[in-house]
Amino acid sequence: MPHFTQASILLVATLVATQSANAQWAGADRLAENQRFMQLANQPTGILIPLYLYPADIHTNAAYNRLIDLKLEHPTVPVCAIMNPANGPGEAVDANYTKAIDRLQGAGIVALGYVSTAYAERDDAGVKADVKRWQEFYPRTNGVFLDEMTNDLGAEGEAHIKHYAALTQFCHEEGFWPVFANPGTGTPGEYFTGRAADVIVIHEAAEYPDDTSLKGDYFGGYSDYPPFTRAALVHSQRDWNEEAFKVMRKYVRWVYVTDDPYENPADNPWDTLTSHIERTFEALADD
Repeated sequence: MPHFTQASILLVATLVATQSANAQWAGADRLAENQRFMQLANQPTGILIPLYLYPADIHTNAAYNRLIDLKLEHPTVPVCAIMNPANGPGEAVDANYTKAIDRLQGAGIVALGYVSTAYAERDDAGVKADVKRWQEFYPRTNGVFLDEMTNDLGAEGEAHIKHYAALTQFCHEEGFWPVFANPGTGTPGEYFTGRAADVIVIHEAAEYPDDTSLKGDYFGGYSDYPPFTRAALVHSQRDWNEEAFKVMRKYVRWVYVTDDPYENPADNPWDTLTSHIERTFEALADD
């Protein structure tokens, strides 16, 4: 019969306790993940607005007041507004943006801070510095919008997925949630598996996406990932298309359609509030 010393008994007891504690933590993490999935899976469809218009005279600003009033009239419709003072937070605090974020939050609108990633060409230090500036300049900002995200595969794609996952984790550690990322086109499922962002914009174009592209039901697609992980943005739509909008909201949880045109590189289709904003709220209030 083997002889166990007091030290060996203590070691075994420590290992058992450690394994038990690790199992408990693993169980707690899984529980939290499942609770989060339950909550998000049952969240109604919301609006993701690139609000790239300057908040001049914020208390009387027609566009901001219109958005705020509509949110107050339709409190069950989630709204995230992307704020973009200077292709990012800028180099100094702008009091108009401070007050704009305050007023948006007062209506229950989530404020996202814009950060360019230049398709992974921008160095980590610059991206993280912008994230830090959002925290420093506009501390009431809720989440981050990482623009110009990659959507490639292969060895370079694997590196890019890890790059964006690390940036998203950094944003979380700095207290920001959610993190949206925008490749603006169909994105391989690996980006979702790798948690490159909390929400990925799979469409940004002048036309409505069709059923097939939205569903992503193909090998390497994203049909295995829930709608709350996806968003779609449509610009240059002079007329409201109810049927196309219904198709879009079937597969993505965050939507926005604007009549603002993009006809040449100098155009910014996100510098006005869409004339379809009332129709959008009314349609989503039915969820």
